[in-house]
Formats: sequence, structure tokens, C-alpha cells
Amino acid sequence: MAIELLAPSGNIESFLSAVESGADAVYLGLKDFSARAKAKNFSYKQLEEICAYGKEKNVKIFVTVNTLIKNSEIKDVVKNLEQISIARADGIIVQDLGVVNIAQKYFPDINLHASTQLAIHNTYGAKQAERMGFKRAVLARELSFEEIKSIKNSTNIELEVFCHGALCFCVSGMCLFSSFIGGYSGNRGHCTQPCRRLWTVENKNGYFLSPKDFQLIDYIKQLQKIDVASLKIEGRLKSPDYVAKTVSAYRLLIDSDENNYEENLKRTKDILALDYARQKTTFNFLTKNENIFEPQKSKNTGFYLGIVENKTAESFLLRTQYTLNIGDTIRIVDNKKDKNAVLKIENFEKVPDGYLMDYNNLYIENGFEVYKIADKTAMYNVQCTIYNKKQESRHCEEQTKSATWQSSVVKPFNCLTIQLFNKQINLPNLFIRINNLKWLSLLKNQQKKSAVVIKLNKNNINNIKSLNNPKDFYFELPVYIDEEDLSLFQQTVDFLISKNCKNFFINNISHFSFFNKPFTSSAFHPFTLFAGQSLYTLNSYSAELLSKYGITAFTTSWEDDLSNIKDLAKDLKNNLIVYLSGFPEIVISKMKFVKEIKNKNIKSGIDEFKVISNENENFIIPKFPINLFGFKNKILSFGIKSFGIDLSHIYPNQNYLMQILKAFNNNAYINSVNKFNFERKLK
Repeated sequence: MAIELLAPSGNIESFLSAVESGADAVYLGLKDFSARAKAKNFSYKQLEEICAYGKEKNVKIFVTVNTLIKNSEIKDVVKNLEQISIARADGIIVQDLGVVNIAQKYFPDINLHASTQLAIHNTYGAKQAERMGFKRAVLARELSFEEIKSIKNSTNIELEVFCHGALCFCVSGMCLFSSFIGGYSGNRGHCTQPCRRLWTVENKNGYFLSPKDFQLIDYIKQLQKIDVASLKIEGRLKSPDYVAKTVSAYRLLIDSDENNYEENLKRTKDILALDYARQKTTFNFLTKNENIFEPQKSKNTGFYLGIVENKTAESFLLRTQYTLNIGDTIRIVDNKKDKNAVLKIENFEKVPDGYLMDYNNLYIENGFEVYKIADKTAMYNVQCTIYNKKQESRHCEEQTKSATWQSSVVKPFNCLTIQLFNKQINLPNLFIRINNLKWLSLLKNQQKKSAVVIKLNKNNINNIKSLNNPKDFYFELPVYIDEEDLSLFQQTVDFLISKNCKNFFINNISHFSFFNKPFTSSAFHPFTLFAGQSLYTLNSYSAELLSKYGITAFTTSWEDDLSNIKDLAKDLKNNLIVYLSGFPEIVISKMKFVKEIKNKNIKSGIDEFKVISNENENFIIPKFPINLFGFKNKILSFGIKSFGIDLSHIYPNQNYLMQILKAFNNNAYINSVNKFNFERKLK
């Protein structure tokens, strides 16, 4: 089967550019529940027209419903899925397991693709996605070719691999950076890109967290040989010009044969050199690339042209040897203030050494850098309204069917806990989570009162076998487990089960595969599974689906808010755990930090964070811990009775422990005003 070329589309112009340039499939978002909320995106009517046009052109249409969903948003999600079904899109790309649950129950005609936001990064994850009914898995961008090949050889699910575009500094789906700074969650499509900011470390400024862009043009043949289903170009926020160039380049190479492959490879590289994006990297595809960051170079994409000179109230001089045209787009950058403005060229005067450029009402000053970010857009004379009477008739039938369905299904899920659980679970009043085993000697007196959760990681896993009475503890698996480490963690889980350990927290769908497969919530199983904070449960429908695979209790996400937790408690109050204090890992990265910031504090404006970097881990945590002790009584009023304190990333300290326990018991005040999104609400 020929490999699919999948193109991004953030607006109708980009969609048409993708189709005309040779895309086999296009992915796009509707106005809501899309991980690229800043794109123009599409209305329901446009989606119907695009899907009909795609069928005429033999181009598949995949719709992104790839954000986390709050309980209060369920009805709107159902409406989206209903319209996607009516439009007969070829599939949806999904992160939230609640959306998966709803689609499988009520829209079984919709094909499910597991978004890269689900962080599928090993064979266990791909196998679990297949068991859960996904047709395709969009693999994490952190993977090497050998890891992709291993997953392909071990599973039957279709694999989609990114081949070009921007890289997220954090593992996709695990980033809380933007959410922490202002409540604008990257997991809900509102990322403000703090990783692209100018940061300060010990009086040094740099773009320390802004990676290069991804490009695999040299390795397409290898991906074709192992039968990867789809090559994906990132860029729903990019211009139609970018879409046209990248699609045409990869199309040329995919269609090449042995006689013209090398010649066409050179041509594609020439085309991609003008995509006006950042410098390129292959990331971890061949070997772990340690040259991913260029801290002293601007975060801005584009081709450098020159600087602003001789600015007047209406125009400025741009000295450049490169040709510009009316309709081209440029970016004007103030590096000192880390700001930029985009200008579509409408008028200029050609002068001997460049251009006198009109700039409308933009704020610019002499010395600002100028980058070209797009050529004049080619306008395709294509009409996207191609319905005939048969299609209109079908549409009316679907609307009637939909109205009947909606009246019977879209109701509050009042009986969820009854449907979820055949037995009540008695959760401890307090979980204390650690990642440093030296805490254990200080927690001896607490073990009768509290449950101790040990976070397994490569730094402590070798010491697990030396634990006294391991059955007395709960164990938590890390979000990201490399393919090469699966056997190590499998052996550890098997050992713990053999020692009669019964309680495990999991944080990724891949973790189900560590336990006896297939897994159901049966009294005959010798252990109990809990959803950790990264196996997101922001709505009751995700909880219901997870319960089918054995989850008995759910930990609210660090980025969740009080209002949504109150809604969840209506269905799940006896099965919810809320952490009140700790240092959340707001960034989990598989990129090697530059040496300037390793294990140091980074600042940008009023925001300050700590970088934790060693051979096995790369995290960013807040400077100050979360403090939600003041909300404990309010949470208790919802019927939630189980809480958590996270001591990870805190060196074992008896005084700190006693102070934090006093705060939990309402007998002390902790000097931290850090409440994350709890009060201000998750956007």
C-alpha cells in the first residue's frame, strides 16, 4: 500500500493549497476542541463542503477533536461528533478518552485516530490503542527509526509519523507550561508557546527552550520500506504558501522511482529550503541529536532579509538583495522586547539597494530584524460547493436521524458511578507520593495513617527489590518509558506483583500492557489500578472508558480547576483523588537541555522555574510548590474524601514533612500562593 501524504489545513486557502499540491489526506479542526485554536478552522457547513470535495478528489479528510474536554463541554462535543458523522469525514484525531467513549457508543461509523497528544511512544502504547479500537496511532515525535520499526513489527494498527514541521519542547500531551503561566492549556488548544520566549539564566539571555524544526526528507524511503501508513506535515497555523511548498516537495519524493530518486531528493531540498521556517533537525530519528537548540538565535521563523532603517511615519528602508513581491508576507522582530509583527506587503518602492516599504500602523523601530515568512499566495480557482440533489437528500435524512438521536442521548450522565463500579473502593484519606526512597525512613510513622506512593523511574528502580515489605506501598509508573526500557519496567512490575503488591498508578495508556492482558476490572485480579494525574480524567465519559480497562479511582490533573472537579464529583466523588501540594512536572522533555540551564532557575518576566536535568530525566517544575490546602474543606463538601501530597523533587527533610502534614490537618499555613488553575479556571 502506498504511503499516505497528510497535509495540515488551518483555513480554506491552505486546504485548497494542500489538495492542489498533491496531498492524499488533509487534517483540519472545527471551531472548538482543536489543538490549534488560533487557526481560523472551519464551520460545520464548510466541513460538509470540504468532505464532499475531498471525496470527489479522492482526498481523505481527518478532523481534529484532539483536546481535553471538561465535563460541562460534553454536549458541545457530541454536537461536533454529530456534524462530523453527517459530513462523512474519514476519521477523527483524538486525545481525550471521553471523546473515544462517546464516539464508540453513539457514532460507530467514525474512524478513530490516536492523537500524538496521547503520547504513544512504544509498542505497549500502540498495542493498547489497537485494543481500545483506534484504527491509527499518531506516534510521538520523540521516536527513533528503530523504535518506529519495532512498533510496526509488533502491531497491526496503522502508524502515522511526523515528517516535517515544528517540534514541541515537551512530550506532546504532557505539557502544562502554558497552562501554568496563565491558564491557557496546550492540552486544550490554547498554548501561548512559553518555550519560544526569551529566558534569562544567571544574567544570560537566550531562547533556551526553543527547538529547531523537524525534517525527515532524507529518510522517506526508509519509512516507506517498513510500511508506515502516513507521513504527516505539521503546520495548521502556517500559510497556504508553506502548505503548498511542503506538500509538493514530499509528493515529488514519494512518487519518485529508483531512476530519478536522487535527482528529486535534491529538488525537494531546494523547495523546502524556502519553507520560511526554522533551521532543521532530525531530532532522535537516527541518533539522539544534541544540537536541537540555538539559544542565541531568534525563535522567529522565516528567511532573514535585513533590518529596518530610515523609518518615517509611513515607510522604512529594507536593504536586501532578495526579490520581494506585492502579496509576500514578512515578519518584523524586536529582539530586545521579544515581540514581533506580521506585515503582508501591499505597497513598496524599489530602490537601488532594496525597498522602501509601507508599514501601515505597525509598531516598528530602526534596527528591528525583518524576515520573509511567505510568498505571494497562489489563488486556486476551485469551487468547494459541489452538492447534488442526492447529497442534499442524504443531508436531510441525517438531520432527521440526528434530531431523534440527540433527544434520547444527550442527557446528564447521572448514573455514571453505578454503571462504572460493581464494588465500592475505600480510598486512603491521604496519599504521600515520593520519588526519592530516602523519604521512607521519615515516613515510617505515617504509613498507618497514609498511603505511600513510590514513583518508579530509572534513578530508583534498581533499589526497588531491596525494599522491606513492598506490599505496603503503592507504585506509580512514569509517563514516558522508552522502548528499550519496557523489559526493565515489565520485570519490575512482575516482581512487585510476585511480592503481593496490589496497588498501581498508571499515567499512559501503554501502562495497561504491563498488567495481565486482556485486563478487566475483576475481583479475581490480585491488584488494583488507579489513574494517575497524566492519564487525564477531566470528564465522566473518560472515567467510564478507563473503568472498562480496570481503573478503579482517578487522580485529578494538576491543571484542573475547582469548578470542573465539582462537576466530576457528582459522578465520581467516591473515586476521586485530589493532590493539594507538590511540584508538578509542567514540562517532561526528551530533548537534552543546553548546558547553560541544566539544574538552574530560568526566568522570563515575573515567571520563574527550576530545570531538573540528569542522565535519565529532563523536567521543568515551578519555583514554588502548589498550595491548595485552603480548598480542602470545599473539596470535602463535594463528597471527595481522598487527597494527595507530592514530595517528589524535594530532598527528604523532617521539618518540611511535619510542616506539610500540619497544613493538611489545618494546623499550619504554608507560605506559597501558587494555586495553578484551581481558582482562575482552566481555559
